[in-house]
Amino acid sequence: MSQINLALLTGIAAAFVLFLLIYSIRRKNRHQTEAQAEYLSGLNSMISGDKKQALAKLRNTVRLDTDFVDAYIKIGDILRDEGEAEKAVKIHRDLLIRPTLSAKQRFEILRSLASDYISDHGWKNALLVLEQILDIDHKNEWALGRQLTVYEEMGDWQGAYDIVKKSNRLGKTERKFRMAAYKLEQGVQLTHLKREHDARLRFRESIKEDATFLPAYLQLADSYIREQRAQDALVVLKKYIRIDPKNSVLIFSRLRQVLFELGHFSDIQTVFFELTRDHPEIVEGHLGLAEIYEKKGEFLRAVDACKRAIAVDPARIDHKLVLIRLYNKLSRQDAAAELANELANTLIEAKKRIVCTACGSVYDEYRYRCASCGRWNALEISRD
Repeated sequence: MSQINLALLTGIAAAFVLFLLIYSIRRKNRHQTEAQAEYLSGLNSMISGDKKQALAKLRNTVRLDTDFVDAYIKIGDILRDEGEAEKAVKIHRDLLIRPTLSAKQRFEILRSLASDYISDHGWKNALLVLEQILDIDHKNEWALGRQLTVYEEMGDWQGAYDIVKKSNRLGKTERKFRMAAYKLEQGVQLTHLKREHDARLRFRESIKEDATFLPAYLQLADSYIREQRAQDALVVLKKYIRIDPKNSVLIFSRLRQVLFELGHFSDIQTVFFELTRDHPEIVEGHLGLAEIYEKKGEFLRAVDACKRAIAVDPARIDHKLVLIRLYNKLSRQDAAAELANELANTLIEAKKRIVCTACGSVYDEYRYRCASCGRWNALEISRD
């Protein structure tokens, strides 16, 4: 009898365990189904821009199913976007500990974690995570692009240079520009350390990467000027004018400074004379001659140079202002008054500006990278 009772109790216990197992599975399946529905609802909220609602839905998702990795990833992403990068880092970093992650899930978590660190300016940690992504997929465009951004933000211009040099991500023109810019930035860093000689080596490497990269010539000339080597600076500036005369506008102010310091008035005149002879369409050449003639007291020749500048670009007014001044010096008040009235009627004040074509930021001096949006080679000369 005792054996029958024992068998009966064992059967009842087994049935109860089976019932609990079936109940647990069904409950889990129901929770997973509910979690999936909450997750999809959260994604819809994200798409519609309601991040607060999305976050609530996703948090409910992981309460229903703690193994719902994709929901955790999205929760971290939202927190990062809302300025809570440290919380996002903790969520994404903790997910990596899970032993059951698929390769795809691990990849997505690493990508989110790298974005967290970048958002929090944790550059070194970002690089470590990006390296893990590139170990998985060494040609991953997203990781390579973020790696380049991180190096730029860190001011690690050699790291940025190395990436661009071995990568085919950028077009030929942009690649050449970036490599020249990175070498230039290395040189600028060295000038801050008072290492002018080493800086000049980098500026020359920049010119080697792109022979028409104006900022490298300007920095090289400025380095010589800081060391009272005006003659060497003059050689650099003249070289650029020969290479790319049409884009030499921004170099003329330094050229005048150097030549006047040296007292080489005849050289100044020669440079501008050759420029107007070979490229008469460049207004600055005519204006440069007008300034020289005026300083020498040759007012009539200065007037002729101004008139040639006006013929090239009638819309500009700086040459007209110079001409008014010359008329006054020649006691030709009627001509000066007539031209002054013409300018007054237009109500235009000519001002050279450098405008970023990407974000519209305006600068008074040329920059090869916009300080506002970080875009490279997006600035153009404009005149109002």
